[in-house]
Amino acid sequence: MLSEVAAELVEPPANSTVIATGKGGVGKSTVAANHAARRAALGLRTLFICVTSQDDDDLGISRFGHGIRPDGPSVLDGQGLYRALHDRTPLLPVREVRPNLDVVPGGEVVGELVQLMTMRMMSEGISVVTSLARALQPIAVWYDEIVFDSAPENDGLEQLALAAARTLVVPTRSDDSSIKGMQRIARNYKSVRTQINPHLRVAGAFLYGSNPSATSLHQEVREDVLEVLGESTPVLSTVVGYREKPARNARKKGLTFSEYAELLPTSARSYDVAAGRAKEADVVPDSIRPLANEMNSLSDEISEFCRKAA
Repeated sequence: MLSEVAAELVEPPANSTVIATGKGGVGKSTVAANHAARRAALGLRTLFICVTSQDDDDLGISRFGHGIRPDGPSVLDGQGLYRALHDRTPLLPVREVRPNLDVVPGGEVVGELVQLMTMRMMSEGISVVTSLARALQPIAVWYDEIVFDSAPENDGLEQLALAAARTLVVPTRSDDSSIKGMQRIARNYKSVRTQINPHLRVAGAFLYGSNPSATSLHQEVREDVLEVLGESTPVLSTVVGYREKPARNARKKGLTFSEYAELLPTSARSYDVAAGRAKEADVVPDSIRPLANEMNSLSDEISEFCRKAA
């Protein structure tokens, strides 16, 4: 979407962070949702904006009806985000998805923004990339924290989020395709910072879904990150381990990892399932506790690094 033509600069809120990378399946949306919920749980008024057409509904907005929807047409499935940018109106979030947490949901309709922005670029130039920043501006003052979940599937959508944020945090996994995916976010970061948002900074990168004790592997990934994103890129120390069952169960229930861990005292047991008194889905795996602790530590570290970068 961006070119070499100069554009009007924007200044995003100082408390805004985009979690983005150039490849899907690296834990980006899960981390973004858990991070936003964590900040809200700590008493900070938080806005979570999903700029992706592959919304996973980690917070149970669509599946379980969490939150207070605004009056008027539906804002679910990305419809509210698309309408705000199409009509040049302020964003209308779903309120109180959790205490202190409002959400602008993503979903399939977000993908239609690509065509809209491309058409407008003919008359507006690359300033069209600031569309999301301008839709956010009227409501940004309501929030202590703003978190973006950015699309890995399209450069244009990624640039919209980068233009509206102050800091960028990049997740990756250890495989080569994930490392190569960082090259795309690095390219979009450079274009947006040079032409649209000079306030944007890389707050850091982190490894997701790896064995926390695999220190030699972590060092190899660190070297790869610095090679792709630059030698000055901070690399967060927290590694969230790969525990598929509790992570999958939490998402299916529309719960954050911490919320799911809170169900452990009332969890059914394997002998209840064997006796027919409960279903397998009623058993909360013990492994959710370390997973929740690691996610909270990662969230706290993200916040610390973003403060330093901003």
